[in-house]
Amino acid sequence: MEGLRKVFSCIGKNSEDSKEDAPKSLHKMESVTDSIKATVYGNCIGDAIGLLSEFMSKTDAEKSYGKHAGKIAYKMKVDDGHRSRWEVGDWTDDSDQMILIMKSLLDNEGEVNVVDYSKKLKDWQQHGFEELGDKGGMGIGTTTVQVLTHEKFLEDPHAAAEQVWERSNRRVAPNGGVMRTSVAGVYRFNDIEAVIRNTLSFCKVTHADPRCQASCVAVTTAIAQMLQRKHVDETGRHDADKIMEESFEHAKKYLVNAEGSQDEEFVTEFRRHMFAESISDLQLGEEQKIGYTLKTMGAGFWAFRQTNFRTALEAVLFEGGDADTNGAVAGALLGCKLGLKAFPKSWLNQLLHKTWLDGILERFIELTETKQTENTATTEEQNAQEEQAAEQDQKPEPDQEQEQKPEQEQEQNEEPQKEESQQEQEQNGKQIDNSTAIDQSEVEITTAAD
Repeated sequence: MEGLRKVFSCIGKNSEDSKEDAPKSLHKMESVTDSIKATVYGNCIGDAIGLLSEFMSKTDAEKSYGKHAGKIAYKMKVDDGHRSRWEVGDWTDDSDQMILIMKSLLDNEGEVNVVDYSKKLKDWQQHGFEELGDKGGMGIGTTTVQVLTHEKFLEDPHAAAEQVWERSNRRVAPNGGVMRTSVAGVYRFNDIEAVIRNTLSFCKVTHADPRCQASCVAVTTAIAQMLQRKHVDETGRHDADKIMEESFEHAKKYLVNAEGSQDEEFVTEFRRHMFAESISDLQLGEEQKIGYTLKTMGAGFWAFRQTNFRTALEAVLFEGGDADTNGAVAGALLGCKLGLKAFPKSWLNQLLHKTWLDGILERFIELTETKQTENTATTEEQNAQEEQAAEQDQKPEPDQEQEQKPEQEQEQNEEPQKEESQQEQEQNGKQIDNSTAIDQSEVEITTAAD
């Protein structure tokens, strides 16, 4: 908690702050911790709720759950061949892979280590979370499986993902990256460039397509902005439009073609999905395209603009398609925006492995606080160095100062020396060479300057 106190003391700090501001800082600190938890739990809840209609058509989803609108619960899960593999209240591979990111950061003391993450993914694929009774990772997408089984995966996962993408003629852009990277927006959230670097690192472990990368960046930078309390109005509410515009600007930098230039078709398509006015415009249940990363990203940002967590997540469920993944991103974004208080209590408390997740999340928050404090201290030190350098730039150069100083003092000393010489001439009858007195004064001045 001390870490976030340090961070918030430096966000929008005013030199006139007084003790009366302390309760506000504490409130902000508690508020950001709540938002971090809501991001992670929101991801898991959206995943678990979305599982209820995953791979269903919109028609089948409405037929199965329509009569329960407004009161959807985990226990209503249709027990078919697909859904029966998960227990009631469980989340799927989407949130499992997000949790692996947290575990990797914790095990590496906050350092992003993609080789370690690749090893954790491979172990999870084979065994799942054994402490939870898993027998292996379930629900893994085709592209992710191809990358995980690539011969180079455990040594250079980015290269493995790149090669898998090349084999598809650079066409496939699935949602397996954006479904898991919301926590990259939490970690070091006050440093947007670090957020982007970390996001890309975790995304490219399995997904190399620029649209996948841009989708992840859009989501994580939006989360980071909310945790920074950026674009917040006087009532404390987030300005969703401003957050989205800024995230779009960050994301579109990665929408490039084979030559490395911005792909305007990608940019246009990306914006159309990100700013979709209606969830139906996204066609989330469209056959052969339900796993497209832009559909999932679009579903997330459509939900982000809503104000009721239950209503938004149920709307995603009723669209069918890859509903667990769409729900995971929607839950993370809207959860961060609204906070834990907006969650239906049953959805939060009846998550099957919540107690287990609580322990991981608490440690992750502590790590986040520590790194935020270190980042703030580094920033303060850099600012101090920049101020010191600016002050030095304003000072005269030493040679110029030394040149000016003897000239000034020579003028001041010249008259007294002349008077002294005249007195000595009168007293001693001796002739004094004025140049000797001037040379001596220059020696003394030079010594003082050194």
